[in-house]
Amino acid sequence: MNRVNHGKESLPEKVYHHLLQQILNGVIKAGEKIIEEDVARDLGTSRAPVREALYLLKVDGIAERIPRIGTIVKDFSDKEIIEYNDAVIGLLQSAIEQSQPKWDDTNRHRLQVLGDEADEACRLEDVQLYQSRVEQLITHVFIVSDNKALMRFYKEANHILMVFAQVKWTRETMKNFNWELNVFTSSLVEGKFDDAKKAVKVTLDQGVI
Repeated sequence: MNRVNHGKESLPEKVYHHLLQQILNGVIKAGEKIIEEDVARDLGTSRAPVREALYLLKVDGIAERIPRIGTIVKDFSDKEIIEYNDAVIGLLQSAIEQSQPKWDDTNRHRLQVLGDEADEACRLEDVQLYQSRVEQLITHVFIVSDNKALMRFYKEANHILMVFAQVKWTRETMKNFNWELNVFTSSLVEGKFDDAKKAVKVTLDQGVI
């Protein structure tokens, strides 16, 4: 379940979001153990909220508990990644369908700006920055669709893909992905929605091959 920050988080939820951000930023990598004592010390808290936060990560499928080892960031199988990627493709295609009458000049301009920012991150060969820019671009499509359910399901599945991308993506992956992303972005900007939906699969599949 995706946990939305409403500004009134409990302490375990704050620890959860702290750990999730570290995972997404590559500070804690797939297969790496999360040590309760270290997290508690770094955040100046007891181990109890850390333990609850680790439970939330397990519920969301981000971490797993290994007997006699502890809690580690989950290293997903190729099959699992493909399944999550297919789910995001379907969600994004649905968002494109629902967003069609809502692409005014402001939304198109914003999409183009986000596409340009992704291009710049790619040019700089900054994989982590590029991944962040791509997430902002795709999230914009869901925002334009104005469908909270689609956004929630996307965020949940995308957490998994971001963890995968932090470990597996190379500069070559990024460049291949960006080539297809430009087709997707330009199709939306030009109002070619059927082309954009077709480009979604080609684009996102580049991130998992």
